[in-house]
This record gives sequence, C-alpha cells and structure tokens, in this order.
Amino acid sequence: MKEYGVIRDADGAMIRPKSPNGLRTVVSVMQEITDYGELLSADRHRHGFRPWGERSPGRVTGAPTRPEIVVKTPPLPDDVLAPLLTACLHLVDVLGPHVAELRKELRVERLAKEADPWLVRNLRDEGPLAAVLDEHVRAGRPLPQLDDWQVRKRLTRGWDPHDPLLKISFLPLLRPTGHRDIGRRLFTSVRPLLEAAVAQVGTEYPWCRDAVDVPRADNGDLVPWSLPLPALQAHALVRVVGHACVITTSALTGMRSSELMELTVGCHVPAEEDAPGLARHRLVGKVVKGRRWGGERDEWVVVEEVVRAVTLAERLTDAEPGQLLFGSFQGFNSNGAMDWLRRWVDSPAGQRLGLEPIPATPVHPRSLRRTLAVEMAARPGGLLATKLHFKHLSVVTSEGYAHRPGGAQAVFYQEWKTAEADEKTRRTLEAFRQFQGGQLPAGPGADALMAAFRSVEDELQGHEPGPAKVVTDRQIELLLKKKAAVLHLSAANYCWFEDPGKALCLKLAGAKSAAAPLTGMCDSSRCPQATHHLLHRPVWQTAADNSTVLLASPRIPIGEKNRLRAEHERSMRALEEIDKAAGKAG
Repeated sequence: MKEYGVIRDADGAMIRPKSPNGLRTVVSVMQEITDYGELLSADRHRHGFRPWGERSPGRVTGAPTRPEIVVKTPPLPDDVLAPLLTACLHLVDVLGPHVAELRKELRVERLAKEADPWLVRNLRDEGPLAAVLDEHVRAGRPLPQLDDWQVRKRLTRGWDPHDPLLKISFLPLLRPTGHRDIGRRLFTSVRPLLEAAVAQVGTEYPWCRDAVDVPRADNGDLVPWSLPLPALQAHALVRVVGHACVITTSALTGMRSSELMELTVGCHVPAEEDAPGLARHRLVGKVVKGRRWGGERDEWVVVEEVVRAVTLAERLTDAEPGQLLFGSFQGFNSNGAMDWLRRWVDSPAGQRLGLEPIPATPVHPRSLRRTLAVEMAARPGGLLATKLHFKHLSVVTSEGYAHRPGGAQAVFYQEWKTAEADEKTRRTLEAFRQFQGGQLPAGPGADALMAAFRSVEDELQGHEPGPAKVVTDRQIELLLKKKAAVLHLSAANYCWFEDPGKALCLKLAGAKSAAAPLTGMCDSSRCPQATHHLLHRPVWQTAADNSTVLLASPRIPIGEKNRLRAEHERSMRALEEIDKAAGKAG
C-alpha cells in the first residue's frame, strides 16, 4: 500500500508524494467495493469484510478531509529578524530622543528662514564679517562646512581643490550680518581673515556637533550618538528613525499595512495601571479590511516598546492630533522604510554604532505579522539578540483578544494560536520520533511521556486483517493530538500540563486550578509533568557555566553562594539525566 503514496517515473525513482486527495481516492475505491457489493455479481469482497473497517479514508491515510489553508508568506529567518529588530530598537530607544531634539532644531531653522526678511545679496563691509569670525575664534567654534554636493559644484566652477576656503558655507556664516554672500572685491580683501580663522578653528558640519555618548549596540562601548552632519544627512537621519518607528510598530503588533496607515497622532491611550509598575498600553486605530466603508474604530493592546516607538514618531512629524501619524505610507520596499533603514545601517554611521548589516531579504508587514505569530508560538524564551521577550508579546496579544474579542487583534490572536498548535504538534511528533530512535526524554515526567508514546506505538502496530495500512506522519499526529494539546513550551523543558493537581508551579503559588502552568515559577527538576530533551541541554549548560563563574567569584556573598550552589547542583543533575537518557540511544 505504501507504493500508492508516491508518484514514480518510468525508472521507478520517486518524483513526489501523492496529493492528499489522491491518497484518499485509493482507499475510497477499495472501500466502495464493499459499500456497493450488493450491486456487483462478481469480483467483490467476501461477506463481512471491509478494508480498514469503519475508518474513513482520511483517518486511514492521515490526509486531511478539508482543504488546508496554507499561509504562503514565510516567516523571516533569524539572520534577518535579529539585526532588523536590534537596529530598530536601538534607533528608537537609544538614538530616538537625540534625533527628536535634532528635528526640533531643524524645524526652528526652517521656520527662521521662512520668517526672516530677504537677506541683502552681498556683504560689502569688512567689519561685520570680522566680528563674526572673531566670535568663532574666541569660542573655538569651527566655521560651518558646505555639503559635499555643493563642494563638487564649486569645483566645477573652477575653484582650486586645495583652496582652504573651498568648504566654507557662507550663507549660515553671514546670516548674523543680514547678508547672503560676500562681494567679489570684499572677498579678495578678507581672504586672509577667513584663511586665518580656518587655520585656527577649521570647518565642521553644522548639525549634531558635540553629540553626547551612547552605548554601541554590539559591545556597549560609549561613542558619540552622531558625528557632525550636513543638513541633508540630518534630515535623512530623522527620516530613518521615523521609518524605524513604523517597522517596530509593525513587527511588535502584527498590524496590517492598512491598520498602520490609519494610526493617527494621539492614538496612544493613557496607560491603565493595574498594579504598581504594571500598566496596560493601548493604541486606538481603525480597521478597514473586511469592514464597511470608512472602516471601524478598533484598539490594540501593545507592549511598552511599541508605545515608545509611537510616541517618538509623534515627535518626528508636523501632523496635528487626529492627523495620520505615518503620513503617506508607501510600504517598506521600493525606496520605502526598509530600504532607507538598510542603507543607513550599512553606512559608516550605522557601523560606527555597532549595528549588524540587515540582509537584502524583502521585508513587509505581512512577513512581520507571520514572523511574530511563529516566534510567539515557537520561542518561549524570547529572541536574545534583541533583548525582547516574545512572552511579553504573548501576554498583551491575549489581553487584546480578551479586551475586544471581535477586533483586529483577535484575528492575529487566532493566527498565533494556529501557529502555536502547529508548533506543539511538530514538537510532540519530533519527541515521538526521537523516542522511536532510542533518544529518550529525561526529567520527572519522562516515564509518563514514554508510556503515552508506547500506547501510540501499540495502536500503530495493531490493524485490521487485510492489506497493510499506510502509516504517515499525519496519522501519527492524529494519535498524538491529545498529548500535543497539553504541551507548553518553555526555554529549559517541556511541560505536559495534563493534570493541574500535579503541577508543582500551581502548588507553589497556592492556585488549585488553572488553565495553564505558571512558567515563571517552574521547577522542572521536581515537577512530575516536566521533561527535558536534548534541545534543552544548551540552556542547562549555560546555567551551569554561569553559576560556576559566580561561585568562583570572591565578590559574591556566602549566603548568595549557597543559593547559587543549589541551582548549580540542579543544573548538573539535569545535564546528567539528559546525557544518560541520550546515552541509552547508543
């Protein structure tokens, strides 16, 4: 029967597996011979025999009887997600406040230009210029430097590349005098003054001078948050940080493009503090997709990182309250937010801050939404490279679903739950396959888990008389479905939460009944429903190594070392049990 599960070429080599419909058809035809046996005068099954008994074709083959909804958008790989989130959070949290002040200064400069009366064309008196130069020299302040494109423009007009005055920007230098430029005759006479000033204080771009130090993203070393910038690059930096706010909001909420576009200035609802230090943050927006004309008001419960991004974005726009926060949203690619962010991170400015280059993989809200759902389903410990724990996102997404069951966040909640169920099934099947290969689980709950796996094996081995049945991963998944439903993923163990009365975490917390374990109080070395597998070994090894270093430090008090020694012994016992169970496979 297994031969019917694949399609082969003329030489007998397998081309591909058969489709689920094709597999079901094979079984259906054989069963229908019995179902319509009364109509057949010959070539029918013996009386009372039906292939595979009363089991349906879908149950026999493991092929789903309903069409599967396939999500075509793949999640972002780690080598894209980690540097992307690291760069966005660094720009928002570390550079963001300084860039907001820079934008305020740029805006003041722009408004001053618009409000100033027309400046006189040429300065013809040496006195005002000498006073300005003297002020620069006395303060040790460099003369304003021209943008590179303007320097190139002067060179095409015949300036000497070695002229010490080539890079001076005369417009901002002369603004205090009320003039725009220097007359030709005066320029010749004041050249010695200008050259002397350049020799003493030099030239420098006007923006981001004397920038304060901030930690690098990679090693924490302190560096100026920006080098001096010309006007165009200063405006570009403001735009890059604004794009980082958009990407951060999209990546940490799962909002669609249409929902990002509908966010307005003032969308952040004041936080509701449930307890000291515990606040619920909400964004008020509008859902357009699938709703009546004009959209409907909706709310998202979000983490604090999103609130900081939205608050910063409001400081980077001239929009008034109620107007669109992110302006004309043109997407992430095709010279959109991702292209701007990627170019800046790859530039010397981004590298100087220790940011890792972002691969050229296309990133858009759909991929970020899918990635967030998969990450929350598969990463209980969080993505360490970004110092952002996806467990926090799991909590707020659940709160958003409970707050507005019919809202847009509920749709994302269901997508996350579907991904989580798939991940639990995959992990359970993986553990079962490892058990079949002799790689046994460890921990207090290992015996109960192996007993469940043995019962699945017994059911797979028993079959009705007749042709051998096809055993597929899908059929095994159906048998393991009940076990997978109670699996809760943790960074250092699997929790098979079948009986709340046996859960050690609930006993420690004094909670007699709960729908889920309290992961923060988990002691998997003693809980009868916890198991350890080889994939958990690096976590225990890291804990053992860290405790070894701390125990050897003379700065750790004796009382603290006693606690660390107990944790170290627990980690070592877990490692020994995992290695012993894995050794049985050999």
